[in-house]
Amino acid sequence: MHNVATPDEAFAGASGRDSLPATPTYFERPMLKAPHWEWNVITYLFLGGVMGGLGVLATIARDDRDDERRLRRSARYASFALAAINPLILISHLGRPERFLHMLRIVKFKSPMSLGVWGLILFSGAAGANVARELADAGVLPRWTRHFAPSITTPLQAALGAFVAGYTGVLLSATAIPLWGAGKTHIPAASVCSGFAGACALASLLATIEGNHAVTRKLERLEIVAGGAELAILLDFKRAAGSYGAPMFEGARGEKLRTHTLLAGIVAPMALNLIGSAIRLPKPLDAVRTTAASILTLFGGYVLRETLIEAGKASAADPRAAFRQPR
Repeated sequence: MHNVATPDEAFAGASGRDSLPATPTYFERPMLKAPHWEWNVITYLFLGGVMGGLGVLATIARDDRDDERRLRRSARYASFALAAINPLILISHLGRPERFLHMLRIVKFKSPMSLGVWGLILFSGAAGANVARELADAGVLPRWTRHFAPSITTPLQAALGAFVAGYTGVLLSATAIPLWGAGKTHIPAASVCSGFAGACALASLLATIEGNHAVTRKLERLEIVAGGAELAILLDFKRAAGSYGAPMFEGARGEKLRTHTLLAGIVAPMALNLIGSAIRLPKPLDAVRTTAASILTLFGGYVLRETLIEAGKASAADPRAAFRQPR
């Protein structure tokens, strides 16, 4: 009975003959085709997470406080703007607008891409209805347009927002690429936390511009919780992924992730937000602090998506990892 060689033994056997030239063998060629995803997919994933988080923020804002009503209004406007921009970014990746329309012909319940596109469309509808209600309340639109947004559209937008934020991570992890496959749990969870932290950061930035300083403290506390959860998930992902996580957590790309996302994008904003909670700064200085923390959080979230995409390409090029698919 013949013994079956393991992938490592096959690699060793294929490259260990001194009489043969040191050229790549079958076992050293990539098994998987790396995705041709560039800035538009990275931006689509990033904005999708922030957009979904804004939908959740608009739901938890209270009606009996003026500062939170203003927060809800700005969150609704911002989420609708991102919902309008994101399909255009996706179309720029697809190349032709009709390809986006073809994705809407049917619903594939086993396809994260199909469900994600439909989630984006439904979220956009709920966001548009809620913006119409805001404009009607402000007297910009006729009062009867409020009927386009019954009370159910607010929690509906939040539920769809949570789905869209998580789907951006599921879209990556539901593949044969070893790094992404090793993060089936961690990547979606980190995407949700990063998206919500980015939504809090953008809402804080908008509140600072509007002069709505009363709500920024609450947003910063939420951002601390979301950022702390994101940091814990990424560190656990590094531990759990083992050798599959090398393209993401080691080398120059790993160093960029540590400095730009973990330190500058999570730890530094958390420290700035804690300072704001502990010390009452003059308003101009406090506005600078909030702005810096918000920009760093958004920047770190974008770099996280960029790192996931680029590390996934490197992982696809590694035949050893492809032969030993994560469980």
